[in-house]
Amino acid sequence: MKGYEFVDHTADVEFVAYGKTLEELFKNALLAQFDTIADIKKAALAKAKEQKFTISERARTLDDLLWFVLQDALSISDAEGLYGYGIRSITISEAGEYTAEITTKAKKKSKSLSKLDVKGVSKFDLKILRGANGFEASVVLDV
Repeated sequence: MKGYEFVDHTADVEFVAYGKTLEELFKNALLAQFDTIADIKKAALAKAKEQKFTISERARTLDDLLWFVLQDALSISDAEGLYGYGIRSITISEAGEYTAEITTKAKKKSKSLSKLDVKGVSKFDLKILRGANGFEASVVLDV
């Protein structure tokens, strides 16, 4: 199963992320967003010191949780001047509401890694579907 794929969109960037588990789905959605913003393969190989940032979120629905996580990743990376390129750890749980605890791998922003400026994550048409082989999420990024 592939982690994510980009699909045609008129004005913005749209991707579909996949995962056998919720953790895998959220990881792949974050990687797709990171890959939109920066060259994550180059970032992983860059000699710059590895950094991290942590995302902690909770929501009533999985769709909202994914939106909060992606928005947080975007806000934190912008505020701290980082490009995310991988996931160190991820836990998704449900106890009355959904929670996510995620630690990312990141490097300081540099022009050599830069791709697109993502302004936000659209709530329009963001959805998580559960199928026989796991989960699938459709996401549009405003660029």
